[in-house]
Amino acid sequence: MEELKLSIEKLINESPVDEATRHHDKSHISHLVDEDISEVSASKVLHTDKYYRTHRIEEAAIGSIKDKLGRWANQRNDIVLKAKGIIAKQSNSELDIKKRKLTEEMEDTKSKAKDSYMRNNNYADLKANFDGTKRRYEDMRAELGGKPPVRSRIWLYIIGIALIGFIEWFVNYSTFSTKYPPGIAFGATVLIALSIALASHFHGGLLKQRLSLFAKHRKKEEKRQIIIKQSFFSLLLIIALIIVTYNRYDILAANVIDSGGISLAGIDDQTESITGVLIQFALLNILVWIVGVAISYFTHDPRPDYQEAFKHYEQAKVKFYKADKGLQEEIERIGEDFEEQLKKITNSLTSHQKDIKDISNLLDRLAAKEASLIKQASTSINNMLEKHHSMLITEFNTRLMFDVKIGPDALSIDEFKSKSISVDSNFVRHTLSLEVI
Repeated sequence: MEELKLSIEKLINESPVDEATRHHDKSHISHLVDEDISEVSASKVLHTDKYYRTHRIEEAAIGSIKDKLGRWANQRNDIVLKAKGIIAKQSNSELDIKKRKLTEEMEDTKSKAKDSYMRNNNYADLKANFDGTKRRYEDMRAELGGKPPVRSRIWLYIIGIALIGFIEWFVNYSTFSTKYPPGIAFGATVLIALSIALASHFHGGLLKQRLSLFAKHRKKEEKRQIIIKQSFFSLLLIIALIIVTYNRYDILAANVIDSGGISLAGIDDQTESITGVLIQFALLNILVWIVGVAISYFTHDPRPDYQEAFKHYEQAKVKFYKADKGLQEEIERIGEDFEEQLKKITNSLTSHQKDIKDISNLLDRLAAKEASLIKQASTSINNMLEKHHSMLITEFNTRLMFDVKIGPDALSIDEFKSKSISVDSNFVRHTLSLEVI
């Protein structure tokens, strides 16, 4: 490869036209003209070829360049053919074929491993589930203006509901403990508190999700179930309030009969009416229920299934990402197994490709050199032919040789003078048989 590069460099640096025209000065051309005149003096005929060039000037102007440039062209042809053969061979080299086969083997191994992994780990099902849950969650989020689900603070919510029950304890326990034994009073208070807390929870959720729960796409059966559930907890709330209010009324009425005034824990005013006391406690219970509704409202999403959709999406994402990570690791492991072999082949190919690139660049420079030599040869030949042509006509006129006949068509001096005897680059290429390879 290096030897070929040096051969091309050597050709590029040679100057065959300069060597051929080293002695083509005016005196040399003058000598050729004198010889032509001597030949014409006796016969009055100047013999030329069909292009009106004498054999002397043709040999001097074209023959010398043809000899030097011809040898250069022959070397150029041999080297270009050799270089292009190497380039063509390189494109189908053993290294290239080996790399291609190894790459195909690697991809085939990856494909088989991928199929096996996906089959053994239910990858397709996990991906389908992930895509489905993601699409469902993102559709819901877009529907709700991009708002994420309310962050689940179950402990805070439990504490809030428990606080409502705790308040209900203080509001109602004193009433039940006055009339019933401690155990029954405790149980009744817990049940009442639990009833109000549950009613608050479901009523707050209904208030937040009313548009979604009763949307047009909901079936009548679904809406009926919602109404039944909410009616149940509404009824539970009403019953709880009635029970508490009735027991308070019973206690207050008994106190009025026994003592002539109202006596109930938390009430010291003996002049206050039974109705006023009952209204106060009822409002207090209703206020507790309203607080519970507010807590429930702000801890629910506008859609009842939004949290569920988000939860399913997160679960599906974790499972799919875990499976996908395992798949990528398996593919990377196979790639690493083949990497060292591919790296060696690639390095060798890179070195060869660099040599090929260098040779291609040298061939481009050689083609440019060839074009330059053709142009230089055409210019040099034309300069010599034109000088010879001009000097020959001048000599004829100086020596009063007006009756001379020139060339195969027996031209007069004036006709000969008007003839173009220059050559072009195609003539030079044809003369040297210098065709594009």
